[in-house]
Amino acid sequence: MTLPADRPDATGTRQRDRAPSPAPAAPAPEPAAADAEANTSIARSDLESVIRRAVDLSLAEHDGEERLTEDEVVRVATELGLPERLARQALYEMPALDAAPSAFTSTFGTAIVAASRCVPGDALRVRDRIEDYLGGHEYLRLLRRRSGRLHFVPAEDTLSSLARGLLRPRSRYHLARARRVVLDVRPLDDQSSHVQIATDFTEQRRSAIQSAFVGGTFVAAVGAGLGALVAHGLTAFAVPSNLPEIVGAAGGFGASMWGAVKYAGYRFRRRMLEAKTELDGLLDRAEHGDRLEPPPAPWRRRLQQRMQGN
Repeated sequence: MTLPADRPDATGTRQRDRAPSPAPAAPAPEPAAADAEANTSIARSDLESVIRRAVDLSLAEHDGEERLTEDEVVRVATELGLPERLARQALYEMPALDAAPSAFTSTFGTAIVAASRCVPGDALRVRDRIEDYLGGHEYLRLLRRRSGRLHFVPAEDTLSSLARGLLRPRSRYHLARARRVVLDVRPLDDQSSHVQIATDFTEQRRSAIQSAFVGGTFVAAVGAGLGALVAHGLTAFAVPSNLPEIVGAAGGFGASMWGAVKYAGYRFRRRMLEAKTELDGLLDRAEHGDRLEPPPAPWRRRLQQRMQGN
């Protein structure tokens, strides 16, 4: 084994030939830091905005138009990793009816009531079953049929009007008196269907608003008189003019009218909640395979059991 020869350096001293030492390697990133950078977490509240932005990017990539077909919506959803069944369900849950904007929406609420449900069974059979119920028990007339969506209006013949008044009291049944009813049944897969029933109570809300102002006028007149009397009693000896009575009358009139409108709005919103409960009950019975007709009252059920000998 030969040793490297000595050689003189710049100062005249001799040193051995040495191979250049390699440069030190950069430290590898820690796995925990790499995983933290790759798996960025977001808040659940930001999920909707992220999905919406991903949809916009997907449409821009595929040169999407402003309006999309059902198949295009499902394709975009599957590209985002969403199941096709859930994408169709979300698409079918879009409202079938739209209400015109109103200045009284904040007080009286919306006039559109809708309910949707996933029902087991073939879509055609489910649609025919609910259609028969709406025509035979809610006295609605089929007005239009288009691609799985059925439009109904209240039947106006004498027998239907008489039966509606006797068997569907206004205080309990609201579906039979809706201005428009839309039934939309779409297949989700081979074993289930999506059902949506949307109702329009625009005429009932208009009638409630008119009644509120008509009835509120009489109440406000009484309130104006009381306000004038109170103002006169408080300022009879302090202010010689009639200005306090005028201010009191105006305040009483405005407060009484405001209270009458608010109360009418509360009653109408409560009726809409009852209509929503009625729709949910119908879809509950359709989901569980029960009779679509609401169950009879307890006294009527006991009477039927006695007549049948049970």
